[in-house]
Order: sequence, then C-alpha cells, then structure tokens
Amino acid sequence: MSLTAKNITFKYFENSPRNIIEDFSFSLPKGEITLLIGKSGSGKSTLAYILAGLYPENAGFLVNGEVSFEGKNIHELTPNKRVAYVSMMFQNADLQFCMNNLEQELSFCLENIGVPEEDRESKVLEVVEELNVSHLLGQSFFTMSGGEKQKCALCCIFALKSKCIILDEAFANVDVESAKEIIAMIKKMGVSVLAIDHNIKLWEGSYDNIISLDESRPKDFDINPILHTPGETFLTINGLQVRDIIYPDMDIPKSSLTAIVGRSGCGKSTLFQTLIGQNPFKGEITIDGKNIRKYSKSKLFSKCGIVFQNPSNQFLALNVYDEIYFSVNRWHKKETDKWKEEKTMELLELFELGKYRKYSPYLLSQGQQRRLAVLSMIAGNQEILLLDEPTYGQDYDNICAMMNLLLEKAKLGLTIVFSTHNQYIAKKFSHEVIRIGD
Repeated sequence: MSLTAKNITFKYFENSPRNIIEDFSFSLPKGEITLLIGKSGSGKSTLAYILAGLYPENAGFLVNGEVSFEGKNIHELTPNKRVAYVSMMFQNADLQFCMNNLEQELSFCLENIGVPEEDRESKVLEVVEELNVSHLLGQSFFTMSGGEKQKCALCCIFALKSKCIILDEAFANVDVESAKEIIAMIKKMGVSVLAIDHNIKLWEGSYDNIISLDESRPKDFDINPILHTPGETFLTINGLQVRDIIYPDMDIPKSSLTAIVGRSGCGKSTLFQTLIGQNPFKGEITIDGKNIRKYSKSKLFSKCGIVFQNPSNQFLALNVYDEIYFSVNRWHKKETDKWKEEKTMELLELFELGKYRKYSPYLLSQGQQRRLAVLSMIAGNQEILLLDEPTYGQDYDNICAMMNLLLEKAKLGLTIVFSTHNQYIAKKFSHEVIRIGD
C-alpha cells in the first residue's frame, strides 16, 4: 500500500457539533487508480485536502486519525518534502497558480523541489511536450479557458514526480478527448492515483478500485424531461469574431435551453463574456432586436445574467443565506420582508443548501458553490441566463434538480444558454445543441 488513512475525523470549526469526515479509513494500493465518489458536499474535496497534508495545517481540525505514506506521517513533513510523496490538483485551477504563465509556474515548481537552475528549462520543455501543451507555455493564465488552466495544473503535477497524485474533479472543464489523453498519460506514469470524479464513465477501463463517502452509486440519466415549444428568436449572433475566434451564426429562441459544446479552449467562456459586453468584437449581437452596443452596461446586466465557470468570483455576501437574500431583495423590492425570507429558504432547500445557510460561500464544495451561484441568478428577473459549465462537480440528483428547475424557468419566459462537456446532458436537457470548433 502507498497512501493510508486511519480513522479520520475532521471538522471545520472546533466547537461545531458536525463532523465533515467521520471515522474514515482506507488504503490506496501502490500504482493503482482509485476513484472516490459521493454526493456533492459529502466531503470528497475536504478528504483530498487532508490526504495531501493541506488540512488541518491551513484550515479545520483533525479531531482524530492519521495519514501516512510508506510509514511516514504526511502531516509531519514540510511541504517541499511532502510533495515527493503526494501532490494534488485542485478542483479550481485558479487557486493553484502562483505565477503568470505555465513556463514560469513550472520553473517555480521545479525550484521548490530543488532542481538546479541550469536544468529547469529542459525539464519544463520535456513536460509540456509530453503532455502536448507546448502552445500554452507563454500564454497568460488570465486569457486561458478553464480547461486549458486544468491542463496547465496537471503539467505542474507531472513535473513534481510525486509517488501519489490526488485529482479533485480534474477534468471538470476539459473535453472528453483531452481528458482521455491525460488519463492515458497518468496510467503510463505508474503512480498511485486517487481521482475524485462524478463522471465515472470517463475512467472506464482505467480505474482499479472505487470507494464511496456515502451510499450513492453512479446512475444513468433515466428521466425524460418534457421540452416545451420555445418562442420566437430572442438572441441573435451574426458574423461574430472575438480576437481570432470565429463563431457560427446563432438564432436562439425565447423560453429555450440552448447547449454550447466544443473542445476546451474553443471559445465557449469567451462567447459568454462577449454577450455581457466584456470583450470587443466584430459582427452583430442583438437581444430582442436591439444591438447590444446600444445598451448601457447596467441595462445589459439587467437583461442578461451570468454564472461564471468559477462561481466564487461572483459571491457578494458573507454567508449562503445572505447571498440568495441579496438577489431576492434586489429583484423583489415590493414584497414583504417575510415573503423575501421565505423565498430565500425555499430556493436554498430546492438545491439542498438550507443546512449550509450560515456557512461562508467559500467553505462550500465546488458543486455547492455552483448551485448557489445558479440560485442567485434564478432569483432575479433577467431575460437571458448564461451558465458556464453549470453541472460540473454535481452528482446525478443535483444535476436533475438544477436542469429541471431551468426548464421550468424557461417555460416562464427565461432564455437559457449553457456550456457543457457532457454530451448527454446537452442532448437530454436542451432544445438545441450548438458546437463551436475549427
């Protein structure tokens, strides 16, 4: 065995009656790939941070238990010694980078593990060529798609040559083809891998073991949502070019769900940013027949809401309840305080977030953060809602709850455009699928 956890009990607050992880034990076989599954919010990411030695050093309290690698207590090792044994890729790659681009980041990683300066350049080139991401080497992280950032984070993990790798939803924003390429590279390395992933089919034929933090098991989508007839064209995109990306023309009907698909980095997130006036562009975009260049910023935002790929970038309040109440209060000023309070709790319970109402949004899992961000937008009265990868990090039940709620909102007049790498969700829950690429 390589990585072993014994009787782990962990909580975020010392006086909290609720343990996030309760008396959990397992061993990670040497050189094998193990999948860790469980409902969104069951503690998968928290466990990953504990196994990687980041908790309780940086947050929370390890009430009981020990994590060891080949007999060495992970929590007693300094970070530069610990990384020889175990390294981790976060669910949100933005939290992982210290430098401005991949070349600098890889060099920084190698410096931290003591690689001599004269050897770093050749090792950086070796890693990016092996993973086929040489084209990203000098590009700023701020201009990359979520999928490109995740590929860069994986490059850094490879460069560290750890004996055990922990992947926390590593392929959430990566297209299927790219994800399978990276899985093949991981298998070639022969290291021990713990992969947290809701998309088990992606790993078929590659994983050796599977463990669960709860009673959940993977399901296929066996529901048949009723897709109503949408209205007339509401959003049009003609001759659109943003930088070097040329988009297909789109006529998107009112009261519809439209899925945008395509490889990582093809321009899905860039499209959404452009629709809310964040990018200069050539061509024409109209909402309800009016060119968006004629809208003021405030008027455009009142028409068009967005949930970013990284939802933590848009939270405004200090706790989950206030985040939703802020939106409810902003859009329903004429209602009574009691109505607003009841509406806030109704929305939170809809996405299983009621029990977290006093938590900071930043203490939620990525899947919970995404549901919170979607709720905060749904609480408003915008006519168009843009959702960048709304289902990543979600378990089956929460995907169904979210997509069915969006369908109900669409029936009431909301026009929804969402991006996804999940082809099945795109086909199952949308009126039209538009592919961006080449």
